[in-house]
Amino acid sequence: MWDFSFIVLYALIIALVIEIGVLLFRMTGLDRNIARYQVISMLTGTGFTTQESALIIDHPIRRRISSGLILFGYFSLAVIISSIATILSNDLRIGLLLAVIAVLIGVLLIFKNKVVFNTLENRFEHEMDTEYNLEDWPMKTALALDDDEMVAIIEIKHDSDYIGAPGRALVEENLDIVLLIIRRGDEILRFDLFEVELQEGDKIMIIGKEDDIKRRYKGMLSEDER
Repeated sequence: MWDFSFIVLYALIIALVIEIGVLLFRMTGLDRNIARYQVISMLTGTGFTTQESALIIDHPIRRRISSGLILFGYFSLAVIISSIATILSNDLRIGLLLAVIAVLIGVLLIFKNKVVFNTLENRFEHEMDTEYNLEDWPMKTALALDDDEMVAIIEIKHDSDYIGAPGRALVEENLDIVLLIIRRGDEILRFDLFEVELQEGDKIMIIGKEDDIKRRYKGMLSEDER
């Protein structure tokens, strides 16, 4: 009976840590579903790589949070291994687990408080403003993109109809899509992009509505954006 109680209580601790991690990531502006998936990935040490993981890696404050979660994940593995030995010796410390759960519930309730949540959210934003240069910000944050917008890279391949066409040919007038830069080998083109004659191998960074970009440039998006 006590063996089962120990497992349930420790699972509850893990669940509380996940919820606290999700709240911390949400304070930095990360979507709830993305935050939950990434927290679970960090705690389990799966190293599952998705395009969404860049949202963590590219953000200084999120990297700090993720470091703590990764370390807790490894700590949990050590606890689980030692707990097996403890269970076998019948020396379970249920009281200690209950105390840890009480503390975590208290932390979770504090973070869920709207005043605390908004205060920490503003503090994280202020820290980004004051302690990090704009070039250190995640691109989506720096450009203040909405959830339905994205930055993407399209490639001009050898069989592209756009070879020899000006940059303006890439953008339809009725679509809210903007050309940001053109990478041509080691050269970066930033000015008069509408007049630049496109060449094979060009990689064009654009910004706009995600649905419009994926529909308009299907087959041209770089592998990371598909």
